[in-house]
Amino acid sequence: AAVELDVPLFIHPTQPTPAPRTHRYDLNVTVQYIYDTTVTVGSLVLSGVLDRFPTLQLILAHGGGFFPYQVGRFDRMYRNLKPPILPAQPPSAYLRRFFYDTILHHPAALRYLRDLVGNDRLLLGTDYPFPPADLAPLQLLEATGWSADEIAQITGDNAQRLFKC
Repeated sequence: AAVELDVPLFIHPTQPTPAPRTHRYDLNVTVQYIYDTTVTVGSLVLSGVLDRFPTLQLILAHGGGFFPYQVGRFDRMYRNLKPPILPAQPPSAYLRRFFYDTILHHPAALRYLRDLVGNDRLLLGTDYPFPPADLAPLQLLEATGWSADEIAQITGDNAQRLFKC
């Protein structure tokens, strides 16, 4: 339906099942949500969904989980996959098929993501009302040292283009 309607889908975990070791120190909130995002992205890429629906637009929460940061590992494992189901290209070829929110909580991580996928693939995010929401997301963007025009692209222009406003 999203393809037919030409609307993006937002991928965000709801209530991940806590792994036994994540009960302490709020690690379920810190790690498990990111893990679930990563598993979802990996499943979409490796199952060939993005090949079957080339115009499907997806927005990933939490800066895409671990996918952008471990894309080399995904590519390495891709070489070991066997048919019948394989994506047409290595996972790294799909990085720009996604839009990514900016909920990374650290300027170096956000700069890495932008260097990898481009400024035009980033959307301002807060994760509100869920912990650890960023209630001042512009501070992170400003801490990256990016220009006002680059920040404006992330805080509005990209979303306007994506949602055809």
